[in-house]
Amino acid sequence: MSYLNEGIRVTMKILAIADVHGRTNFDKKVAQIITSADLVIIAGDITNFGDEKEAQSILENFVALNKKIFVVPGNCDLLSVNDVLTREGSNLHGEIKIIENITFCGVGGCSKTPFHTPQEYSESEIEELLHRFNKKENTRFHILVSHAPPYKTKADKIFLGLHVGSRTIRNFIETFQPDLVVCGHIHEARGSDKIGNTIIINPGPFPKHYAVITLAEAIDYELY
Repeated sequence: MSYLNEGIRVTMKILAIADVHGRTNFDKKVAQIITSADLVIIAGDITNFGDEKEAQSILENFVALNKKIFVVPGNCDLLSVNDVLTREGSNLHGEIKIIENITFCGVGGCSKTPFHTPQEYSESEIEELLHRFNKKENTRFHILVSHAPPYKTKADKIFLGLHVGSRTIRNFIETFQPDLVVCGHIHEARGSDKIGNTIIINPGPFPKHYAVITLAEAIDYELY
């Protein structure tokens, strides 16, 4: 990572993954990418309805390769998973973290579904979490990490053609205009989109899919 204060310039390589669901059988190529990244972002569903012990074991696989990790829990993570993430200093759910002059904020879980998964929140609860965030002065990039994708984008469209993302997250993006949103949740909606000037990236389910994002003068990314 390199950082130059003049003109608020920054260079950072981010590995963005989502929907791990307990899969840590990644190959050497992925392991090398994890190791070489300046930061690893995990956009939820670390486990597949797993508890604190399982989450700890999964997280250790990543920490062994890269200690700079930000995570939000997914709807398939039990609430006790949040405690592990907080204890490890990687929890971004309802939090703001700043590296150099890049501000990260996060919201985990998802909006209400018919399936009553462990971490589901009402749109008003999501709004309450998002209200904690405001734009920071002298910040080059503002990045939102959300398990749930914003409503009515390429990132939230299921096979049936329906949009199932969060309306509150979309409203937040339209108003706040972060530079980048990393999300997950809808496995088949892997891809990218834009809301205004905000880039939306759903990297797809790990380890088959992931995204490498470079922050420099602009935001560049590749989906794999």
